[in-house]
Amino acid sequence: MAQINISLELTFETPPSVGAGGASDALADKVVTRDARGFFIIPASQVKGKLRHACEQLLRANDLLLCEPPNPERMCPNARGVTSPCLMCQIFGSPQDRCKLRFHDLRVLQPNLPAETLRSMVSLNRFRRTAENQRLFLVETAPNINGLKFRNEQAITGYIRDSAHVHVLLAGLKMLFTWGGGTSRGLGWGAVDANARVDGQSVLLNIEEIRSLCHS
Repeated sequence: MAQINISLELTFETPPSVGAGGASDALADKVVTRDARGFFIIPASQVKGKLRHACEQLLRANDLLLCEPPNPERMCPNARGVTSPCLMCQIFGSPQDRCKLRFHDLRVLQPNLPAETLRSMVSLNRFRRTAENQRLFLVETAPNINGLKFRNEQAITGYIRDSAHVHVLLAGLKMLFTWGGGTSRGLGWGAVDANARVDGQSVLLNIEEIRSLCHS
């Protein structure tokens, strides 16, 4: 196996609203996620979930046969017609095969940020194309600062079975441009800057490596 480290930096054009549970004591109906010291973060769980979905879209678009998460009965090694483990399960793990990667929170970079922003929104009736009555709610976002940055120099660490798998991860990261909730309302739009090292050597995205994996 090859050792991998991917650093991530997210630069936002619009403020993200990455929701957290337990908003009973807050004015907002949906609050944003913070760490124990009160810093705004992008949770590791969101990084992994969005990246896995993006990589799956990429590989299916290249006609690669994969299992069907999240149903364990349709995932490797139970999936029919799929060589177990499939490429996605080799990278991200499955119920029968523990993931060798570790994902870590991204923390906001700028010091002395202003307080969070509260945005009023209203539920819409998609059928009538009108606003619902008595459905006004408040959403908390990170500060509305153009260029707001989140970073972790060790956002993704661990091991991969094939050094070519890093190219799938890098391509998936290239596909991510929204984070958190309310993206259809303009929240959480930004860009990802990823730098990968495999066994200590810097690696740049190579699409041909992905094609070779899909047709091997």
